[in-house]
Amino acid sequence: MRRILIGEHISEREFSGKYYKKALQARRMMKREMLKLFKDVDAIVSPTVPKIPHNIGEELTPMEMYAYDVLTVPTNICGMCAGVVGCGDINGIPVGLQIQGKPFDDEKILNIMICFEENFNK
Repeated sequence: MRRILIGEHISEREFSGKYYKKALQARRMMKREMLKLFKDVDAIVSPTVPKIPHNIGEELTPMEMYAYDVLTVPTNICGMCAGVVGCGDINGIPVGLQIQGKPFDDEKILNIMICFEENFNK
């Protein structure tokens, strides 16, 4: 809800789309840089989130809340394809593995995910 309200506030204050245009420029730059990462690899594998979840009811700062997204936001902003597959647990808490690929490499990423699940769950 906080993100929606902040976005709404920015939209109301925007003057002739200047922030939107700057955001699109930043997105294009980020995408160019991310595509360079795939020059010699088919996929990038990383944790889905950088830490295990907090306890229910635990108070978090906005920065702590946004930290959960730090590994998935760049992929989403840049239009890369990605999927998450379970890869075990830490102290009984399920852990996800994010597998990322270039735009339109969905089939390749799904095949990597299937292969991982078939071999990991043996």
